[in-house]
Amino acid sequence: MPTLYLTGSSGALAQSIRDRFIAEGWSVGGFSQQVDGFVHERFRFFEIDATNEESVETSFKQARATIGVPRALIATVGGVRPWQSIEETSLDDFRYLIDLNFTSFFLAAKHAMKLMSDQGSIISIGAEAALEPTAKRGAYAASKSAVLALTRVLAEEGKSRGITANAIVPTIIDTKANEEWGSADEIPKWTKPTDIAALCFFLTSPEGGAVNGAAIRVPNKM
Repeated sequence: MPTLYLTGSSGALAQSIRDRFIAEGWSVGGFSQQVDGFVHERFRFFEIDATNEESVETSFKQARATIGVPRALIATVGGVRPWQSIEETSLDDFRYLIDLNFTSFFLAAKHAMKLMSDQGSIISIGAEAALEPTAKRGAYAASKSAVLALTRVLAEEGKSRGITANAIVPTIIDTKANEEWGSADEIPKWTKPTDIAALCFFLTSPEGGAVNGAAIRVPNKM
């Protein structure tokens, strides 16, 4: 039975990914600071500070002892700050975005790869701002661009071990939180979390093994 390590597991996107993989017969280790109360015989929750290396290493080792080594890592931890120009962006906000979006992925990938055997998949979540940077999104774009660059490095470093690494790049994901500010015209154009979950599952399947080092846009109708 393959095992998925899923960081940011309390988020809306991660919950759709969790449900898809469990439905496909996988075991799932969920890593988050927040407990969402989900219970399943093939799911285990591990509390984690995704930006702290000791916390990541310890929780991943606990997961290995409990549910086994990861066949896949899907890293969904991420977030934003209010859009600001570079002149307006504080160093604290810049560091916050780098830690939340990039450092969290670096630590998860580092310690998942240490545990993976001769086959595996790593999936990161990028952002359209990394591919098409725009004004007032500099710090966010920089943090997500770093995620895409690291994903390509992991793809190269994992080749000899049969480990692939790819980034999924959505525009706006249709979640309840986003629906609070989206208009009735915009929301139908957004990408469903279940569609991203389906793509994640394909990338971790034997049929998806030829895809490596890719940044895959999932814009739906945006």
